[in-house]
Amino acid sequence: MLDISDLFNETYYLGANPDVANAVATGTLASGFQHFLGNGQFEGRDPSVFFDTDFYLDLYVDVDLAVLSGNTTAIAHFVNSGQFEGRDPIRQFFNDTYLLRNPDVAAAVEADILTAYQHFIEAGQFEGRDPGFTFDTSFYLETYPDVAAAVASGRLSAIEHYLQFGLVEGREAFPISWDIPLPEPTEVQDLGVLGSIEVNDFIGTLNSEDLYAFRLDSPGEVSIILENLSADADLVLYEDLNNNQQLDLGELLGFSEQVGNQTETIVKVLPPGNYSIAVQQYSGSTSYTLRAFNRAIATPLVPDNAGNSLAQARDLGPLTGGQTVSDFVGDLDRLDLYRFTLDETSAIDVTLGGLSADADLFLVQDFNQDGLIIDRVEILASSIAASSNPEAISLPTLAPGTFYIAVEQYTGNTNYTLSLSATPTVGVDTQTPLPGFDPNYGFGLVDAAAAVARAIGETVPFADVPNPIANNYGADLMRVPEVWNRGFTGEGVVVAVLDTGIDLKHPELQGRLWTNVDEIPGDGIDNDGNGFIDDARGFDFVDFDGDPAIALTEEQHGTHIAGTIAATRDGIDATTFFGQPFDVTGIAYGATIMPVRVLGDRQTFDEFDRAVADGIRYAVDNGARVLNLSLGNLPGQPPTENIAAALQYARDRGVVAVIAAGNEKDLGAFVPDDPAIRAAQDLAIAVGAVDRDRRVAEFSNPASSLLGVYDFVVAPGIEIRSIVPANGFLSLDGTSMATPHVAGVVALMLQANPNLTPAQVEQILAETANPEGILV
Repeated sequence: MLDISDLFNETYYLGANPDVANAVATGTLASGFQHFLGNGQFEGRDPSVFFDTDFYLDLYVDVDLAVLSGNTTAIAHFVNSGQFEGRDPIRQFFNDTYLLRNPDVAAAVEADILTAYQHFIEAGQFEGRDPGFTFDTSFYLETYPDVAAAVASGRLSAIEHYLQFGLVEGREAFPISWDIPLPEPTEVQDLGVLGSIEVNDFIGTLNSEDLYAFRLDSPGEVSIILENLSADADLVLYEDLNNNQQLDLGELLGFSEQVGNQTETIVKVLPPGNYSIAVQQYSGSTSYTLRAFNRAIATPLVPDNAGNSLAQARDLGPLTGGQTVSDFVGDLDRLDLYRFTLDETSAIDVTLGGLSADADLFLVQDFNQDGLIIDRVEILASSIAASSNPEAISLPTLAPGTFYIAVEQYTGNTNYTLSLSATPTVGVDTQTPLPGFDPNYGFGLVDAAAAVARAIGETVPFADVPNPIANNYGADLMRVPEVWNRGFTGEGVVVAVLDTGIDLKHPELQGRLWTNVDEIPGDGIDNDGNGFIDDARGFDFVDFDGDPAIALTEEQHGTHIAGTIAATRDGIDATTFFGQPFDVTGIAYGATIMPVRVLGDRQTFDEFDRAVADGIRYAVDNGARVLNLSLGNLPGQPPTENIAAALQYARDRGVVAVIAAGNEKDLGAFVPDDPAIRAAQDLAIAVGAVDRDRRVAEFSNPASSLLGVYDFVVAPGIEIRSIVPANGFLSLDGTSMATPHVAGVVALMLQANPNLTPAQVEQILAETANPEGILV
């Protein structure tokens, strides 16, 4: 399969990037490839004409979000995932078209011998095969004899010439008389009242989803079958209650996601109503047969005493004490919604009992007042116990406002009893609201000199000292050198970096990495009996092995974070392209880093939730005192319930969690990402980003005024220079970069006073944070 080196061209890269060419010419860099691995891919530079970074990110929003959150780069995503998923890396290559026109390639791809783009790069372009319908190799060579001569000499292929020269020269790539098919927007095909239907159609890159609508006038058992597939396609059944063409809470009725070209099937008992079927491409292109039929059933309709949308929610009025209601959820009434209001900040307890089947419980707030629940951040809390076990939600503080309780069927039919109670927090021993909490930056910029002084009982911050670090503003902005001057470096404190993996060979981390002294690496035995084999240097919960270092392209994010926390203090490390010396020194350069890999490039949401949760428990059980989680859920994904439970596990055992607030403010986010939003449940410290001038970063998710007063601070997160794999250094932006600054300060505090509890650490950080001079 293709790797980064297969898509890199040294001559092209140096020609397109004069700064790199100059650095290579003067000996600062060994090659352009060295720059691309350590810097260029993270800066969005193209490795050759055969990978267009901007095009790839514009075309695939999920990848763009992953890159924005620091989890990957565009080229790394394509190499590790995209080529296998049939994604297109340049405008001129159409994966599905290439496979349809070249059955021999399609057979090789089906046999997992190679990928479509691999064939084109290694063979197809030289064999005169067209990458898609917007480039005609024969036409190009016949029209331009000079290109034909160059191709005949073996210097380059027709498509390479076009991409590197022909485009800017205005040469035509195909006959202008061609009628090029363009993707059409997805239209819903109305099947009317469902009896028995059969539809034959096709899905692929140019038409990745087909939608069908039907209705039932009476209860029925609906069977839906998707068959005769030659590639992987999935089947979804939902009820679009609010006609917004999105899946909201309670609308998903069923799905089938078999592997490969296996038949997909959904069977569901449904009440009268309007429903939708989605046939979705997973990989490749395929024709299909969709069959659906309805078997009428004589099931009495159950009265619905609670609505199925926010507008129809049963109104319980102001919740001033306790209320109890009873109702039913099941096949014919899957969702019940209740609305209540709080007039003052209160502790909330909600229980769902009396179940004979599996139902789930959610606490919701419609933050943007759009009448929909389509974003995970609008689900404040949830309980999803298995089987008929009771569900419970308990929040120590909830600010005044309007809220909703959702009771949702998971399987089967069941009566239930829902109990709600609210207790005003005035006079109750909960976290005391502190002055100066701002909805943009919480309590303000972390002040290490004040926080560590408070940790050892001193009421006056440590005295100012000159900054000994060259061109590394983060430590100075938080007054960290003042703490070092008192002898605190984080020594003896283990900080777990739960991330993409870490370059264990980087010189700046030598002597700073955690070692499981009771484990013998590579012998295939769990020597220390902790349940993990060969975890001598940490653990990988993505591939589930004892190697938390995976590949240089994936380790960049985690390595950068580890360096911000604990890179060695060893003087000037290197110089910039402009000759300025710089020194990368960790905030807690005496601390120990425990590498725990929890992020992979091809994770599903469930895999992400489980890997991070397992990583947290591993770190806690193996001696970590601080957890750095520079990670978060993607917009639109469910709540991270497993992570929340693991954070509670950590807190109960005295471990402090520091979590990035997220980078989606400029995309519309108005509260921290999940799991950072769990700080509002006293499970963590949420961290936003500021620049060297104390201006809140445009991307940094705000603290919000909707969640009450909770542990939210800011730290440097713009142009943060730290270490990256292959002995490199790089400046990056993000709340991911701000978070390790705070984790480092926590390590300093715990060295100064190992007896601090998570609640005490959070209180000290909040009370000593500095809101002065912060710009929004």
